[in-house]
Formats: sequence, C-alpha cells, structure tokens
Amino acid sequence: MNDDRAILITNEGAYTEWVDGMPTGFDLLEQSHDFRVHWLKRIAAAIIDAAIVFTPISLALLTISYPDKMILAGVFSGIGWFFYSAILEGLFGETWGKRVMHFKVVSMANKHPILQSTIRSVPKIFWYAFLPFDVLAGWATTVGDPRQRWSDKVALTTVVAGPTPKKSRHLQKQENPATEPMPGH
Repeated sequence: MNDDRAILITNEGAYTEWVDGMPTGFDLLEQSHDFRVHWLKRIAAAIIDAAIVFTPISLALLTISYPDKMILAGVFSGIGWFFYSAILEGLFGETWGKRVMHFKVVSMANKHPILQSTIRSVPKIFWYAFLPFDVLAGWATTVGDPRQRWSDKVALTTVVAGPTPKKSRHLQKQENPATEPMPGH
C-alpha cells in the first residue's frame, strides 16, 4: 500500500482514502461503483451521439465512388462530431446523447460557453485516437474533478449527472462540481 493512502472503515464497508489530495480516475475505477456507472453512462451517451453523427455521413458516403471510403468516413465523422458537440454543448450544455443519459456539461468558471465547448470537443475530430487518450489522460491526473477528461480540465468544464433543466440555454456555472455527489449518492 502507498504511503499516501489510508484504509477507512465505514458503515458501507472499507474504502481507500487519499490523504494527500484527490485520487486518480484509475483509483476510482477500482474503488467506486458510482464512478464506474458515471463513465459507463457517458460511454452510452457517446455511442448515441456517434450514431446520430456517423449514420448520415456513412449513408451519404455510400452514394459516392471513392476507393478509401473508410478514411473519408473517419475524417468527416470526426469533423461532424466536433461541430455537433461544440454547438449543442455551447448553446444547451448537452448533446442528444447526454440528454438521454441525463448529463449536463457545466462550466467551472464563468467563461464563454461556445469557446469552452469548442475546446472540450477538439479530441472528437480524431475520435479514433485522441478521444480515448483524452479520457485516459484525464483519469491519470490528480488535479481537478476525476470525472473530467483532459480537455475538460483545459476548457474548465465538467460533466455532471442530474435532471436536465428544460429552460437551460448555456453551460451553467458550477460552483464546485467536484463536491457534487455522483449518481447513487
């Protein structure tokens, strides 16, 4: 066991507490059922969004004669996913996938929502390489909310679970999303 951890016994069982700050996302994947559920629901939201973006692009590419349709599909899908996410998250704080899974992108600072959503959406351009790296890099750091991808940390945003307000039009300022309970708390 590392020197910076202590085992705590609670009514809910034993768990590891990180004495010198926040745990990494990898630590929480091992320790927290709620954290695993949060990320599984985010993956489900991403699959919904990918289907919304990739399906029309793939169908459109069926109509053309080009030898490397898979490369075109990857590039156009990435560009489409970038614009889809940046615009919807900037204007409404959610994509359709996030809405279905009851997630909201929130600002950790009072910044410009379109700029913040554009920054956090950049890894979606090359989704097949940068998006997984973005998630893994976010999990590897102990700075900030472990629910954040690396691009969320740069953009000062995070994704929180909860009911989707009907009248929300922008990324909402979040006082301290790291203190919000994860689903099931």
